[in-house]
Order: sequence, then C-alpha cells, then structure tokens
Amino acid sequence: MARLLNFLRKDSLTNRLKKIKDGDSQEREIFIEEYIPFIIKTVSNTTNRYVESENSEEYSVGLEAFNEAIDKYEGSRGTFIGFAELVIKSRVTDCLRRASRHMVAVPISQYDEEQEMQIEAQLKTEDFTDAFELKDEMRAFEEQLRAFDITFSDLVNEAPKHVDTRINSIKIAKYVAAHQGLKEELFRKKTLPGTKITKELNVTLKMLKRSRKFIIAAILILDSDLELLKNYILAIEGGVADGLQRMRGEG
Repeated sequence: MARLLNFLRKDSLTNRLKKIKDGDSQEREIFIEEYIPFIIKTVSNTTNRYVESENSEEYSVGLEAFNEAIDKYEGSRGTFIGFAELVIKSRVTDCLRRASRHMVAVPISQYDEEQEMQIEAQLKTEDFTDAFELKDEMRAFEEQLRAFDITFSDLVNEAPKHVDTRINSIKIAKYVAAHQGLKEELFRKKTLPGTKITKELNVTLKMLKRSRKFIIAAILILDSDLELLKNYILAIEGGVADGLQRMRGEG
C-alpha cells in the first residue's frame, strides 16, 4: 500500500514544491488552500477538539506551520505530508504549552532545536499509511479494484511512468467519472468504453490500453467517497484546469 501511495504522489508534489520554492507565490496559495482540510484535521487531532478555520489561534499556528514546512522540506526528511504533520503538531503543541498557566519557561531557541530533533526522530519510525488513517480507504479501494481484476502491484508496475501521461490519464478518468453513460458502461462491462473515449477526447486506443488499469483505478477513486485517495489523484493532475479542453482541441 505504501508503495502505491508513494507512486501516486511522487512527481506532482515534488514539482509543485519546487515551483513554490522557486518563488511561485500563486502556486503556494493554491497549494495551501488545497491542504486546509489536512491542516484542520492535524490541528484538531493535536488539540483533541475540532477547530474552525476562523477565529482559532491554533488553526492560525497550524497554517503558519504548514507554510514553514513548505520552506524547510527536503527529500531527505521523508514524505512531505509526514514532515508537514509533524511540524504542525510541534508548533501547535508549543502554542498549547505556552498558553498553559503551569508551563515551565523554556528558551525559544532551545525548544525549537528540541522540536526539530523530535521531527527527525519520528520521521524515521512513523509509517505514512498508519499516520494518516489510510488503511480503511486502501482496503475499500482494493475491493473495488478486485472487481476489475486489478491489484496494487499492477498499478505500481504498469501505471504510466511519465508525469504527462499520468496527468492525461487522470483527465480521461475525470471525464468518464463525470459522464454517467460512460461510467455505467465501465461498471457494466468492467472495461473502458474505448471507442467512445477516443472519439470524444481525441486520444488513441494505444494510449488507453497502455494506461487502462491506472485510468480505471482513478475513475474508481474519483467516483467514491475515498477522500484521502481522491486528494492524491487530484494532486497528480497538478491543478491543470483546462486540461480537457486542450485534449479536445478547444479554446
């Protein structure tokens, strides 16, 4: 399962973070906006109560911590999401301790150093899928894939290796998921309606066959309530809003 998630998120997150670090402020704003649910969830888990995105000091601290994680993240630190979660938890915990009447004062520089050491230590031992409660979603997804005779190993080994091909595959998946007739035919016949897709999206049957399992998997996720997996799929696409228009030669 972890191999599959690593495959899904690898290129898109790396490329987007590089753009942000290169000074793309608009991409930074979009990226942070997309991960607000993750920030709220992490802050809520740390405070043991649900926090709103408005009028919450803890949320503000979590938002700043996520932005900090973007600036400090390096590939050697593990997964970005894992790193960001630990930074948020550390900063929110710091905030809670400072607010406590019985807190023992600790020099800020010393405390920051201790937090950085804690982050590094946890990254070495923490399992990504356990940390983000993906196990249930992955089990449900595995059941859906089984109906189409697809396994996780198939997705890792046979999915498109190039980012552009992967992005185009997801655009196709989004199109099918949004069109009831195509989606019903997929679920009824357990195969992609290739002739209709090639005609409507101007893609080749060869491309569909090569990416068939990945496209079907993406459709299953997009048509489900598996929100965490859905976020990975949408992250791969990288927010290309006009992708279908370009594929169909419009605009």
